[in-house]
Amino acid sequence: MTKKGKKKKQAAAAADVAAASTSQDEKKETSGQALSGSSQQKSKGPQQQQKVTKCPQPLILRSKQEVARGLQKQQSLPQQQQQLQLQGVWASRQQALQTSHQVPQVQQQTAQVPWHQPQQAQVLQTAWVSRQQVPQSQLPQQQQQGAQGFQQPQQVPQTAWGPRQQVSQTQLSQQQQGAQRQQKASIDISGAGDHRQVLTGGSGIHQQQPSTSRSLDVSELGMTDPFRSQITEKSKMTSAQLTSYYNMIPKRTNPAKGGSVGVPVRVWTNMFKIIFDDKFVTNAVHYDIDIKAYKEKEDKKKANEKELDLPKSLCRSIFEKCRNKHFKTRYPAYDGKKNAYSANDLPIDDMADVFEHENQEGRKNKYQIVIRKVATVDLSWIKNLKPGRLEERDQTSVQVLDIIMRHASESQFMTIGKSLYWDINEEEPLGGGLALARGGFMSGVLGWSLYLNVDVSHKGFTTKQRVLEYIAEVLRVREDNITYDDVMRESKIQSFLRGLKVTYEIPNVSRRTHRIIKLSRYDCNTEFKQESSDGTRTISKTTTIKKYFWESKRYNIRRPDLPTLHVSTKSDGSEILLPIELCTIMPNQPIRKQDEEQTTNVIRKAATDAFTRKKRIEEAFSKIQVNESPVMSREFHLSVRPEMEDVQARVLPSPELRYGRGKAQVKRGTWNIQPFNEAKHLKKSTWTIVNLSEMPNLEPTMQEFAKMLQTTDVMYGKVKKITEMDVGVLTQCIKLQTLKRVQVSIVRNILQKINSKLNGVNHIFDRMPACLNEKYPCMLVGADVTHPSPDSKDSPSIAAVAASRDKSAFRYNVALRLQQPKEEMILDLEEIILTQLRVYMQETKCCPKRIVYYRDGVSEGQLPQVMYYEIRAIKKAVTRFTRSGIEINCLVVQKRHHVRLFPKSKDIRDTEDTRNYNVKVGTIVDTTITHPEHIDFYLVSHASIQGTARPTKYRCIFNESNFTEDQIEELTYYLCHIYGRCARAVSYPAPTYYAHLAAYRGRALIQGNGDFRLSDLEREQRNFIIRMGESPMFFV
Repeated sequence: MTKKGKKKKQAAAAADVAAASTSQDEKKETSGQALSGSSQQKSKGPQQQQKVTKCPQPLILRSKQEVARGLQKQQSLPQQQQQLQLQGVWASRQQALQTSHQVPQVQQQTAQVPWHQPQQAQVLQTAWVSRQQVPQSQLPQQQQQGAQGFQQPQQVPQTAWGPRQQVSQTQLSQQQQGAQRQQKASIDISGAGDHRQVLTGGSGIHQQQPSTSRSLDVSELGMTDPFRSQITEKSKMTSAQLTSYYNMIPKRTNPAKGGSVGVPVRVWTNMFKIIFDDKFVTNAVHYDIDIKAYKEKEDKKKANEKELDLPKSLCRSIFEKCRNKHFKTRYPAYDGKKNAYSANDLPIDDMADVFEHENQEGRKNKYQIVIRKVATVDLSWIKNLKPGRLEERDQTSVQVLDIIMRHASESQFMTIGKSLYWDINEEEPLGGGLALARGGFMSGVLGWSLYLNVDVSHKGFTTKQRVLEYIAEVLRVREDNITYDDVMRESKIQSFLRGLKVTYEIPNVSRRTHRIIKLSRYDCNTEFKQESSDGTRTISKTTTIKKYFWESKRYNIRRPDLPTLHVSTKSDGSEILLPIELCTIMPNQPIRKQDEEQTTNVIRKAATDAFTRKKRIEEAFSKIQVNESPVMSREFHLSVRPEMEDVQARVLPSPELRYGRGKAQVKRGTWNIQPFNEAKHLKKSTWTIVNLSEMPNLEPTMQEFAKMLQTTDVMYGKVKKITEMDVGVLTQCIKLQTLKRVQVSIVRNILQKINSKLNGVNHIFDRMPACLNEKYPCMLVGADVTHPSPDSKDSPSIAAVAASRDKSAFRYNVALRLQQPKEEMILDLEEIILTQLRVYMQETKCCPKRIVYYRDGVSEGQLPQVMYYEIRAIKKAVTRFTRSGIEINCLVVQKRHHVRLFPKSKDIRDTEDTRNYNVKVGTIVDTTITHPEHIDFYLVSHASIQGTARPTKYRCIFNESNFTEDQIEELTYYLCHIYGRCARAVSYPAPTYYAHLAAYRGRALIQGNGDFRLSDLEREQRNFIIRMGESPMFFV
């Protein structure tokens, strides 16, 4: 026998022995004794400790025991470092080999600790291991087939979950090879969500031992590897794939009919039907428009510089001058950027011309416009649109009609996105240099006909204000009392000023406009080298900004100690700085991101009852004058009916809820809270009272502290990071204003949140919806991705997935992933769903037969991508988990739309809603204004506390269970009543709401981490470990 043959034989023998021992261990773990032993250990622990601590300033305190444990952990960390390196993430291949035979020993030594005690080793042992860390001779042992749903022979380790059945050795070999091909370069994730600590030896086989809790250790969810090349290198979909997947979206069984459950009613909606005249031109010719500054002589130094985008208003002015000169009798629609559409061809060939434009400062500049014919868009199918007869045509037709309808109004009013603003009232201040602007929103919408959706719009715009005056307003001090440190410390000032246009004016000398790049750290006492020429030589001298302004401009800077504004950069890299006191913020500039106070003021000023909003929408329709546009009437022969559309609706019956002592009747989306169905409390707890009664200046200090906790800022993030990631302790933050007005309803809401965090069940359905039939166990999943704000340059996007882990649909488990900014698709969804399936299996002792996936935050154009990337990922996870198959269903949840419903008469409105006059809770519209083919509906599931209720839009894009419209609508409406934080129906289903809350918490945890680096996202994901093992709903 050759040396190579001997090595193979020895490796196979070693694998048999290891597999046999693993199988025996796992049989013990799945027995009732193992679980009962775990619970017995959990019952042991220290008694409650109560301490009262006085402190001179507001601090977050811990008990002596917690502090001692933290010190002990720090002291023992160096001794544990070597062992942790061998067990932790990214172990080298040599380390994996060295630890391959130490796994049983480590298992015996692992300490069983209560949930609130941090254990670093426990977290690191849940990590995944890449395939390259494992010897090639041991790779066959890595292929765990338990997820495939069959029992394995003795030499192959059994998993602790999944249905089992006997297979032959030949079948097993084939399945192992298939699993190898499927997994390729990565090892299958172990039971990261299997309620067990996972110990990884050098063989790559994951051996499990009972955890200290019967609940999932949420920290384990953060340990799968979302950075493999198969996941991060997302392939771009082709146009053929986009069309193919869009056509796979299921259609309604009866194209001309929606659901039937509920009481029929008629409502108004802010949709205005588009009328196609007999002369309607069905061919829209697309022209590419290129407008840029005209340069008679090319500057070689600036040849490679990127040209700035010109303002829409400027481009429209140049295009209109070109139209008047070259095709005056025609009225093509222009979007203000690159696209223009005409009815049939314009009387020109491809052309270029130069026009002059005078700016606000009176300067005349030349601009060149180039027009090229691109393509022809067929609009005939939209005219013949009927329910169930949507032909496979390019969806750009709807976008073309949208540009046609918007052309005239965008030429008259200030445009931001699809909103138009015409009334900026400085008498309605929002604070922080902003005033409220009112306007309208308009967009073409594809329903059973084509509609123009018109709504009111509100936004904050800048007012004319000196920069120094603005800073004093934000800091709430007089201008004379502003200090350098105060300005640089306030991040709100830096964020607000970045990108704003200011007027720079030296009295009686000069006046110019600049755009702020950033707030500079240099003040006016900063020295710089000033160069001048006497005609023969260049003279250089050192001076300060203050001296320069006095010597050159004869202006004496009053506040040279304050920072300056960086407005430009020279070719040599030097910065052009302006004194703050000489700059004035230009009015009517939109602000992309408002702070919480400004947002609250906008909502408060914009909130109106339904009747008032309906009246303002009709006024906005008259304001935009869409029917007076020559593009509509003379070019394409279109018009819009001036009345809102009257549509058929239904009011769905509310579910009955059950508490611990009886039923609760739901009325207007609310009900009376009763003793919980399953109340929880801490059996082993350490608590501390912080006594602030002797603190000096208590009132202003507490107000400032409460203000810091009102938003997800650095302070709030630090509190949550310390308690949930460093220590592992539940927290419940309460605002000071809330404590001052303690009411019974407030106390009840706080108790509901705390009971949910402690794994309790507040209430359940008295009768489950048809989709959650006991014969077909269903796992409910909600998913959302939140993105960083535009001014946040070092923050990732956060993907959150919440999945039900019991049959009551009340308890949920979450997984968080960090992704590159603006990445909308959830890249690691396959591993997340696989983990959630294991959690569901562990909790319910059965395999789900259905998955209902509520996906939030995606637009109409992203539906094919959700199917291609995410539905496929879910199907892959299901294939890895079980061979019996799980039916997958997906609904997209869309909240950011402008459709509103108004009661047509007093009989169908919410009679008890005497302030807002909204439609009744449970009102649903699934015909006329919805998609002509797909299962699509608008649902008002909540009672609006303030203003007009906004319905949530749902689109079913995958339906393997063949649910009817009534079943889908019932399930969605019911799930709005199972939200754990209040005794009210919410505006969208609880799984989606929990995913949103989890992503919000993830954002807070990142903001609380001062060392976070987006450039090393892989490391940040590995360190993003939440230690709330017994409290999966910590985020509620």
